[in-house]
Amino acid sequence: MRKISQSKWMWSVAIALSLGVAGCNLFHPTGSRDADNDDAAALTHDGYIEFQKSNFDAARKFFNKAIQADSGYSEAWIGLSKTVLKMQEGIDVFELASYAQKTEKDGKSSNGFLDMSNEKADSISRGIDSVLIFVNKFIDRDTTDKTDKKIRFSDIADSYTILQLTKAALRIRSVQTQLSSIVSADNAGMMMNLDALNDLGDSLKPFLNDMASAAEAIKSSPESAAEIIKAYLPDSTRQFFDEEDYADVTVGLANSVIQMNDRAQTIEKDRNDVFFKFGNAIDDDGDGCVDEEVIDNYDNDGDGEIDEDARDSRSIVLVKKRPTNIEEVKSIGQDPTTYDLTKAQIDSLSVLEKYNTIDIDMDGKTTQDDLDEWQFIYRDPNDRDEKKNHRLKFTNKISFNFTSDGRFPENMKEDEQAKRDSLIAKKELIRKDTDINNIKYKLKDRQEMVGGCWDNYTEEQFIKWFEGRSAK
Repeated sequence: MRKISQSKWMWSVAIALSLGVAGCNLFHPTGSRDADNDDAAALTHDGYIEFQKSNFDAARKFFNKAIQADSGYSEAWIGLSKTVLKMQEGIDVFELASYAQKTEKDGKSSNGFLDMSNEKADSISRGIDSVLIFVNKFIDRDTTDKTDKKIRFSDIADSYTILQLTKAALRIRSVQTQLSSIVSADNAGMMMNLDALNDLGDSLKPFLNDMASAAEAIKSSPESAAEIIKAYLPDSTRQFFDEEDYADVTVGLANSVIQMNDRAQTIEKDRNDVFFKFGNAIDDDGDGCVDEEVIDNYDNDGDGEIDEDARDSRSIVLVKKRPTNIEEVKSIGQDPTTYDLTKAQIDSLSVLEKYNTIDIDMDGKTTQDDLDEWQFIYRDPNDRDEKKNHRLKFTNKISFNFTSDGRFPENMKEDEQAKRDSLIAKKELIRKDTDINNIKYKLKDRQEMVGGCWDNYTEEQFIKWFEGRSAK
């Protein structure tokens, strides 16, 4: 496994590429060109002349006029983006790189992003946002074939990555205390402490949105992004990961955040608790099961929904290392399998002490006597993918009043989709039926409406379901 020098700062590769591409990167100081015969070309030419003279206000006007004349003129978009970038204070490529360099402070790892003032961080963030307004417009046009394609997004991708990684560093900076409690590592891999996400409260969705907005840049330059992640994680993680490992697990972490954020931005506000209350030992979706799902972007209980009512599993989002011989298999306890790093795959689930008193499927047995609640039907994630079955073993003993081929929502037939929607609607009625003094749906009703874990309840357990809930 290759090693990367500790002294190499986080954006060495990206910046080397960026500085080596004159004209087609946002940080390059010149970018001259010859005028063509059409108005947009002539205006762009004048814009670059003013740009070289550092007359950025004048250059910006010329580039804007060029875009008004021809909104598909790619060189005008790049000129405008470069000009706006140069007008921002503190967004020089070398200055940004200096912030990323690792330092030691009070015996702990730090960097310039952590040490800078809030005013400085806000100024840089606003400056990058100003540039990205125009870069993103160009990217949108480029990816929808609305430019002349003289310059493509791929030509400025390295510069774009630098800006996005800087935004990522600043975003992580704003939630650094939460991140260190949410993300951890051991000799098995990188893990997310989902229970800690509950503490973010109203800031959870903004946190996810901020992280996800930079995740694509993180995935495009994982080695560089890994340096950001490392700076915010406890130094104790260094004993478990080398430099390449950090890059790999960073991709897995980015995918997990993207998936969670996609869901956060699309679900109805009224169902926030269904998807964003982790490990609270309460049935949050009305199916009678308690903390039954795993955050892996799959349907683990077979009810047609994904990642609802999730447990606090300290889920391993990406396995650090696969054993290559029998001795390693004995010591690590894992099969020598290579998994797809583009997915947030769960290798295995560790039983947490807090679940020793929680009966996930309500069959009368808690964790120690019911490991089926923590083991997948198919141990290998690749087998789960192939067989289109990511369910946990306990679901073999329960049956929802709903069926689907493979139980994959994206593969549902029209009639299956209708059944799934009907089941969700019934679960919603049950979820909101929380007043123990005015129960609308008795246990028998819930068994007929939903089935699933409700079939395992006794009348005594049914009454306990209402504990810890607010009547609405």
